[in-house]
Amino acid sequence: MRRAARLYGERTAVICDGERRTYAELDERSDRLANALLALGLARGERVVVLLQNSIPCIELDFALCKAGLVRVSLNPRVTAAELPFILEDAEASVVVFGSNFEHLVRGAAAGIRHLVRVGESGAEALKPGVVDYEALLAAGGVEPVETQSAEEDLCVLAYTSGSTGKPKGVMLAHRSLVHIAYNVLLECGPEASGEKVLLLQPLSHGAGYYVLACYIRGCTIVIARQFDARRALELMRDLGVETVKLVPTMLQRIIALPEIEATPLPKLRQIIYGGSHVATDVLRRAIAIFGPRLIQHYGQTEAPSMLTVLPRHDHTIENLERGLLVSAGRPVITVDVKVVDHAGKTLPAGEVGEILVRAPHAMSGYWKRDDLTRATLRDGWLRTNDLARLDSRGYVFLLGRKDEMIISGGFNIAPREVEDALCTHPAVNEAAVFGRPDAEWGQAVVAVVALRDAIAKDELVEYTRSVLGYKRPKDIVVLDELPKNPNGKIDKSALKRTLGVT
Repeated sequence: MRRAARLYGERTAVICDGERRTYAELDERSDRLANALLALGLARGERVVVLLQNSIPCIELDFALCKAGLVRVSLNPRVTAAELPFILEDAEASVVVFGSNFEHLVRGAAAGIRHLVRVGESGAEALKPGVVDYEALLAAGGVEPVETQSAEEDLCVLAYTSGSTGKPKGVMLAHRSLVHIAYNVLLECGPEASGEKVLLLQPLSHGAGYYVLACYIRGCTIVIARQFDARRALELMRDLGVETVKLVPTMLQRIIALPEIEATPLPKLRQIIYGGSHVATDVLRRAIAIFGPRLIQHYGQTEAPSMLTVLPRHDHTIENLERGLLVSAGRPVITVDVKVVDHAGKTLPAGEVGEILVRAPHAMSGYWKRDDLTRATLRDGWLRTNDLARLDSRGYVFLLGRKDEMIISGGFNIAPREVEDALCTHPAVNEAAVFGRPDAEWGQAVVAVVALRDAIAKDELVEYTRSVLGYKRPKDIVVLDELPKNPNGKIDKSALKRTLGVT
């Protein structure tokens, strides 16, 4: 941040709903905030929970906490009332910084927290006793630069998993991790030049936030909005001359569904980066038809964020879509090694299905207060992802679902993602989720839950998958208007199973 302020001081660093900050302003305000937090009596390494919608304070806090040597615990704005008390207690948080729209949620969960800081918004109620105003706290801080003593391996971020399979786990990311994530972004997809505009449409607390450091190393302008709206996103792309957009597949689907999309000029747009969940074939086909080869897919996980593999722009063609290449997650990024192993840890040849192991400089240091789980996940420098996949002869990674979701039916192993991919090639299918249901005859039966864009008989869908999947085809298909999502925007299979009474 200090380097960027020297090089690009008066350049706009961030735009959010009409509000702007220059690099010089971000540097000064994050210094003030860091000094103010330390003046509260916080010591290096203490945890500060941040619960905000996308806003400029999100970015100010990121740099202030790094400068002060404090640990950021960023929570997804969709965190539940059940998860919040657990995370606050598990993280042993000293401070909670929250938006006024989360006040009721925080007040009900933050008993025993030493300091509460509210980021005010229009129409916010008067401060409750024991709550400090964000701007007042910041104004009280000194402007002198904070002399941090953080080392590479010091804890920087405590990122909690979505908890779809149990209590959320705290993933420990060191300063080393954040720096290497930024390098991966710069190496694989840019931004390419200072002054470019990068539109981040996901929550800054998770996927989008990992792009901030890369953008500021390069001297770019970040554009964010408090909440996603497809039409507003398209307007920002057009009016600001955005070069890069970062989003999840659901957002891409909503943008290309806009009636004005094909008539909207986007001459500066170079790339749309997506990841996090499956994309239906028809969505990719339409996106490529509209944007051309400007799409980039990436695969990562909380334990090794943002980028482990990348499917670059030049691979996003209609020809590759028809060949089935676009259901892959691409090939490992430059700094990452990938292998697929069997249950005994033996490396498997191309084409065979096993668990992905990765060796990456940005991988987590371990799980917070879970040494047992850390030892099981980090072995000999490799991170066990719990993701099933196969590699082809050219090193492309084809994800097949979570290892603990493998369906065993009639003695055969069936990867849910393979069935999902087949279903999503049908033009009537918008999205699909597949899991196993206990079955007296087969052990487990393959069950698919789909959301449709056009009406179609379930039997026709089963028959459609017969030639591709054979015995792996679903025994039953359930149709819902929309599939439930977890706070990170991924399909929540645990919620689906509960809805359908599957144990």
